Amino acid sequence: MNASFLRKVPLFRSLDDAQLAEIVMLGVVRDYAKDAVLFEEGTPGDRFYVIYSGAVRVTRIFEQVGEEALAILGPGEFFGEMSLLDTEKHSARVIAHESAQVLEIDNGNLKLHLDEHPDVALKFLWAFCQTLSQRIRETNAKFSTLFTISRVF
Repeated sequence: MNASFLRKVPLFRSLDDAQLAEIVMLGVVRDYAKDAVLFEEGTPGDRFYVIYSGAVRVTRIFEQVGEEALAILGPGEFFGEMSLLDTEKHSARVIAHESAQVLEIDNGNLKLHLDEHPDVALKFLWAFCQTLSQRIRETNAKFSTLFTISRVF
């Protein structure tokens, strides 16, 4: 995996080539076949994931409804980020929507690296906050649409 791939990921866009190479060296690249489960809802979160190729599906199981896809993520997108901030278990299940190649970074290794490199930490955490803010805005828009639709019926 070429470290320049991370330049497409908003979290790493502002890092220089040497910093990107260090981030890639923290992780392991894994291949997943279509429908392979990367992790289950309710299991401990200990890794941060960046999609290199393919796609994954983030899902939840709802009583009397079944599995519901919350998002389909593709190259350059990431997931598992909530476990960087807290020690809660995974809030969703992630499945390879198609065959996928994913960079998996152990949270402990990433946190240690950020502690040792405050310049990288600042850039990473600023981009992280911007991304989470955007995701919250998108979720709010979805809820607004859902409530509007539910009032029609």
